Amino acid sequence: MTTAPDPAPAAAGAAPGTDAAPAAGGGAGGQVDVRSLARQRPGEAMWLLVTEINGPAGEVFTVAIVPGPQPRGFGGDVLLRVAPGTSPQAVRVTAWTVAARVLIPVAAWDLPDDGGWPERIRATVAFAMSTMTELGEHVGLGELDPVDLDAAAATAVPGLPWPLAASSQAAAAR
Repeated sequence: MTTAPDPAPAAAGAAPGTDAAPAAGGGAGGQVDVRSLARQRPGEAMWLLVTEINGPAGEVFTVAIVPGPQPRGFGGDVLLRVAPGTSPQAVRVTAWTVAARVLIPVAAWDLPDDGGWPERIRATVAFAMSTMTELGEHVGLGELDPVDLDAAAATAVPGLPWPLAASSQAAAAR
């Protein structure tokens, strides 16, 4: 018996089998209101690419589900990883960003699985989005360089990666 090979790892928000960085507005995966996902208990961990977050609680907060058996992100991405929590009434949410081929942990929460977790993480995610946007205007974030999210999450450490930190310091000295 033969089986079809697994599709190539997909870019965050891109269709499986493509190497393109995600398109503006959520890429091929389309945008989903994160609050609608919060109403469903995650059966297994999933990666979400934050596509837009604006305004106060209750306003726009959209994501694209990162497809593929080996989900990938690119420099400048802000991502969420949502997984079942340690108890049946909890959900584990982690926020990440990608810069210079490195996955960077931003924050982690064990929250009640009551559908309200998106508003509890909103301020942190909005800060990460604005920070990556501002950084991207001054240094290269590796927007075309793929990062295997699952593999990188296992070894991720907080802080800017050295090449990016060095570029930021040089730019600040000018």
